[in-house]
Amino acid sequence: MAKEISDTQIEDAGHRPNSPSCLGPDPGTIQGRAIQQQEHNRGYLETLKKDPWLLFWIGVMLWTLIVRGFENQSSGAVISIPEFKQRFGQLQDGQYFIETKWQSALSGGSNAAAIVGSWAASYFADKFGVKPVILAAAAINIASVGVEFSSTSIGMFFGGKMINFIAIGAFLNICTAYVADVSPLAIRSSVIGFCNLSQCIGPFVSAIMSYYTSSWESAWSWKSLICAQWGFAVVGLIGQIFMPESPVYLVRRGKIDQARKSLNQFYSDPRDAEGHLERIKLTLGEAETQQDSVSYIDCFRGTNLRRTLIAIMVFLSEPMSGLGFVSNYGALMYQYLGIGDRQSFLIQIGAQILSMSGATISFLISDMFGRRPMYLGGCIGLTLLLLCMGIAGSVDTNAATTAAVGFYTMYNFFYNAGVGSNVYTIAGEVPTSVLRTKTLAVALSVSAAVNTMWSFVAPYMFNPGYGGLKAKIGFVFGAFMLLFAVMAYFFIPETRRRTYEELDELFMNRVPTREFREYVTLAERRAAEAYQVTEKVPEAVRV
Repeated sequence: MAKEISDTQIEDAGHRPNSPSCLGPDPGTIQGRAIQQQEHNRGYLETLKKDPWLLFWIGVMLWTLIVRGFENQSSGAVISIPEFKQRFGQLQDGQYFIETKWQSALSGGSNAAAIVGSWAASYFADKFGVKPVILAAAAINIASVGVEFSSTSIGMFFGGKMINFIAIGAFLNICTAYVADVSPLAIRSSVIGFCNLSQCIGPFVSAIMSYYTSSWESAWSWKSLICAQWGFAVVGLIGQIFMPESPVYLVRRGKIDQARKSLNQFYSDPRDAEGHLERIKLTLGEAETQQDSVSYIDCFRGTNLRRTLIAIMVFLSEPMSGLGFVSNYGALMYQYLGIGDRQSFLIQIGAQILSMSGATISFLISDMFGRRPMYLGGCIGLTLLLLCMGIAGSVDTNAATTAAVGFYTMYNFFYNAGVGSNVYTIAGEVPTSVLRTKTLAVALSVSAAVNTMWSFVAPYMFNPGYGGLKAKIGFVFGAFMLLFAVMAYFFIPETRRRTYEELDELFMNRVPTREFREYVTLAERRAAEAYQVTEKVPEAVRV
C-alpha cells in the first residue's frame, strides 16, 4: 500500500500543500519541478522521438564502450590463436601454450589497471570536466593499441594491455556517469543498460574476427584483432571532440551559462533546456552547487553509505558470477572440454549472439518491469544454470560434456538478460548526483579487484595439471550467485520512474527497500503542483 506524505510533514518542511508556497517563490524552481512532472508524463516511444540530439550524444558515449568489450574478448581470444601461442608461448608435450602465470597476468593485470583508470577519471572529471578526461583516455587508448600491435614479447604485450585498460577503466566510469546524468526518465534504464549492450557488441565482432583469422599462418592472425580497436577509437574520437560537456558538472562549478549552452545541444525546445537546467539546480541543491569538490569519504557518510553499498553489491555480482572467467577463457575452456580450435571459435560467435540477445531483451523491457525484478530474476537464473553446468561437468560421458558446453554457452544469455544490463542501471541511478562518478569509481574498483583475484585463481582451478575442475567450476560460481539472489531480495530497491530528487528523498527518509516502488514523495507532489501551474490546468481536473 502506498505511503502518503501527510500535510503535517509538508508543513514541517516549510510548505503547505496545494498552495503557491509549496512551489516556492522562484519561477525557476517552479519550472524545474514542472519539467520533472513532464518527464513522468511522457511515455517510452514519445521520449525516444522527442530529442534526437540527446540520443545522439548518448550514442557517442555508448559507442566509446564498445572498445572495452572488444579488448576484453580479444585478450582472451589471442591466447587461444595458434600463431600467438607459437610466438609468445612455450612448447609442452608437442603443443604451444601460453604459461598459466601469463594467462593470469594478462587478465588480472588489466583489471588492476582499470581500477587506476576509474579512480583517476572520477577525480579529474570532478576537477576539469568529463570532456577533457574522455579525450585524454582516447589518446591513451590509441597509443596503447600501438604498443600491443608492435609487441615482440609477451611482456611488451602485457605492458600495452595495462596502459590500454587504464583508458578503458576511465571510459567505463565516465561514460556510465554521463549517460546516467542526461538520460530521460522514461527510457533511463534502457539507455544506461545499453552500456552493457555496447560491451556485448565488441566481443561479438571480436569473436567473428577470431573465427576467420585464427587459422591464418602469419602474425596477422592475432594482430588484426588488436589493430581493429583503432577503427572503433577513431570513430568515437570524432564524436568526443564535439560532444557537449556534462551539464551537471557545469552547474556544480557554477558555470550556469555554459550549462545552458550545453543543454541546448541536447534538447530541441529551448524551454525544455531551461527547465532541465532548473531541474539540475534543484537536484544538486544550493549548498552542493557552491561546493568545489567532494571526497571519497562522503560516499560512506550518512545515507550515502547505503547507496554506495548497493552500487558495490551489484557490480560485485559481475565477477562473482564468473563473468571474467567466461569472457577471458571462453575459447580455451571449450578446447579443454574437447572442442577443436576452430570449432571453439565458432561456438564463441554463438555465445556472443546470445550475449547480445540477452542484453537487447533487457534493454527493451527493463523500463517496463523495473530494475529489481530483472536483477533478482537474473541472479536466480544464473544460480540454476551454473549449478546445472557443474553437475554436467561431474559426469564423464559425451552427452554430459555436450550439456556442459551448452550450459556454459547459455551463461552469456542469462547473465546479460538479468544481471549485466541492470548492474549499470542500478549503480548509475542510486548514487546522489554530486557523488555519482566517485561512487561508480568505488564500485567498479571493488568489482575489478575481485575480478583480478579470479583472473589469477581461475586458471589454476580449471586448467589441467592444476585443479582440473573444467565445467565443475560452475559449482563455485553458482553458490556465490545464490548468495547474491538472497541479498538482492533484501537490499535492491526499485528505482524505475524515479527522478534523482525523488531518489535523494527516498534514501534520506530511509525508506525500506521493498517500499520504494509505492512510496509517494514530497518531490512528486511538488512536481505535480508545479506542472499544474505552468500548464494552467483547470482546478476541477487537478489531482
